[in-house]
Amino acid sequence: MQSRDLEQLAAAACWPLPQSVQAVVSRDTRTSVHVPDGCRVLWQVSANRVRVLVAESGSGPGRNAATALGAAFCGSSAVVGPSVPLALAGTSLRWAEYVLTELGRNARGVHRAVDHPAGWILANNRQVADSLGAAMLEPLNRCTPLRREQLEATLLAWLQWRAAPEVARALNVHPQTVRYRMRRLHALFGQSLSEPDICLALELALRNRRFRQPPQ
Repeated sequence: MQSRDLEQLAAAACWPLPQSVQAVVSRDTRTSVHVPDGCRVLWQVSANRVRVLVAESGSGPGRNAATALGAAFCGSSAVVGPSVPLALAGTSLRWAEYVLTELGRNARGVHRAVDHPAGWILANNRQVADSLGAAMLEPLNRCTPLRREQLEATLLAWLQWRAAPEVARALNVHPQTVRYRMRRLHALFGQSLSEPDICLALELALRNRRFRQPPQ
């Protein structure tokens, strides 16, 4: 969202421009969501998500309004972007959009964009991200596309949860399926999966790859 676009939307909505804002993004496109008292917002609804800019008051009923508004999307997931000066409203919005995409369609509840910094950093440096992905995920090149997709999903979940039952729940598969895939991944990556720095690089590469894929 460019400054000019924001100014035009604000003028059309008779919305006084604040000094700082937070973005809230959700896939729940209902237009009847309750707006908390003291919360001044600017809405943009599209076919598959709603984007909201929340004016910050700094204190009083408007404080933490973005989080309160996010909680109103109880049937879906919402991501609250960081508080930024008005001129950086697009940064808060894009970061929230990134995290919403990263969380996937089955996510629920309110999430803070600042809790997901690593992937966002790479998302803003495509050359580094793509080079990292090509180098770190090279062992998967010998797999078929379907098997690669399965192994990538399993590896990312394993890097997050580190236990077959939790990974199985995240992927909606049987724990034995997870164990089988992890044996295959260990055969492909060897001792690298025991090295913290390598695991961090793999997680960044996988998160970036998932974000770059077209939405389902």
